[in-house]
Amino acid sequence: QQTNCNMMAMSLFASSTLATILSLALLQSSFAFLSPNSVNTRFSLPFLTAHPNDHAIHDDMNPIKTSSTKHVQINSNNKSSNDENSITTKIATVAMAASLVLGSSAAWAVSGGGLDYANLDITGQDFSGGNYKGKDFTQVIAKGTTFANSNIQGCRFYKAYLVNANFESTDARGASFEDTSMENANLRNINAAGSYFGQSLIDVKTMENGDFTEAQIPVKTLKLVCEREDVKGTNPVTGVDTRESLMCLD
Repeated sequence: QQTNCNMMAMSLFASSTLATILSLALLQSSFAFLSPNSVNTRFSLPFLTAHPNDHAIHDDMNPIKTSSTKHVQINSNNKSSNDENSITTKIATVAMAASLVLGSSAAWAVSGGGLDYANLDITGQDFSGGNYKGKDFTQVIAKGTTFANSNIQGCRFYKAYLVNANFESTDARGASFEDTSMENANLRNINAAGSYFGQSLIDVKTMENGDFTEAQIPVKTLKLVCEREDVKGTNPVTGVDTRESLMCLD
């Protein structure tokens, strides 16, 4: 289990590093657009270029000089409007590249790394008592994995393999369990209000004391679910009756 966690962490770190390198490469390429050797601009901005033949702009109080002792001058004569549009476009490109670098870094920091746990094999691991709100568990293999007492609000378990998984007392509001394999999964005391389920819901071990208020369940599946003997009780956190949350007709 410890080995799997280390391998998963190394994989996420490698993916994060690669994304950052690619973003920086894009930023560097964008700055190349602003090279004074390839762009004729209407405005010779001080931080972009200095022309050796420019006349000096004198300020008795604070003369501004370049490193080559030449003064920087704004040349606004005899340049076409196309040049202005060109420099504006290129500056916008640089700004976009910079936002990609900063944005991607922020996104990786928030999510914990790319696609989170998607497509990983976390069989038999212990995720109990943790906060995994909004994480992606798409197509994860989680046979016998426990999420008991965890916060998995808004998590995506699309096409996940959740056979024998333990979701007892989890906060699973708004989570997606569509097209999953949930045979013998434990949903006792779960708060699954507003969550999404597929037909595999009928294969779970127990739904006792669960809160399924406004959960999205296929009509045919819901009918079979309401026939289960374990669909009963009251959720210990929300106080909602399990059968009433499913709108089962007695």
